[in-house]
Amino acid sequence: MKNIKLGACDWGLPGAGLFAPRIAADCGLDALSLRIGLYENDYPLTRPQLQRYYLEEQQKTGVEYCAIALNDFDNIPMHAREGTKEHGIVWDLLPRAVETAKALGVKIIQVPAFAESEIKTDEDRAMSAKALQYLCDAAGEAGLRVATENLMDKREFEALYQAVDRKNFFLYFDSQNYQLFRGYSETAILDALYPYMCDQLHVKDGTGAMSGGLLGTGDSGFADTMSWLGAHGYEGYILLENYYDQLPLRLQADDPYDLLREDVKILKEAVSKA
Repeated sequence: MKNIKLGACDWGLPGAGLFAPRIAADCGLDALSLRIGLYENDYPLTRPQLQRYYLEEQQKTGVEYCAIALNDFDNIPMHAREGTKEHGIVWDLLPRAVETAKALGVKIIQVPAFAESEIKTDEDRAMSAKALQYLCDAAGEAGLRVATENLMDKREFEALYQAVDRKNFFLYFDSQNYQLFRGYSETAILDALYPYMCDQLHVKDGTGAMSGGLLGTGDSGFADTMSWLGAHGYEGYILLENYYDQLPLRLQADDPYDLLREDVKILKEAVSKA
């Protein structure tokens, strides 16, 4: 593959992203996706002082911040109904997320739709689309994009895509989630949804567990996914999302940084061959 930048999600790095830019730079990575944080901590990345620290680290390391993940939507439903406490939290976070993305110069606001934010009903979809439309409109004014990561098949995603109806709205692909949680072939999802994808994606692997193994050692079909992307001319960011200091992956080495360095090596080799 050509025109590829390699990176990682800060929440998967040893220490849960503490010193993430330095860790990424030391491992030869180009970019980081940053999590915005949790409501219980008042979404730390939205605060100017922390943003300043990250920008200072960026100047020192040269690591690009390519995305901000609204990770708390795993815990708080993006489709919360009006009049609920959760609805107020969601709509307080959305404008803060856009301002944070602008301050840090990221390209994409990544919106997970798992767990509490999984879309199961028509009303879920309508409320989620309303939130995504707001993000797209506010982010679009700054030239930013919005991408949702989810477990939807082609029919389900196209229904959401049509409901959002914004040109800067995309799909954020993951190389294990579809296979692990839905039993879908990852390459079949690519066949169906590649035209909707943004130029960033997550890679992780394992057998029977999320992030249960180094890339290429699980049953997600990592090698097939990389070959598919190469054959279709994918260009953009490929971000590691294995969790190197968490169970079960951390049991495979005494030092989680060894696992990270090995995954970087595996990913670089896979990109060079695809």
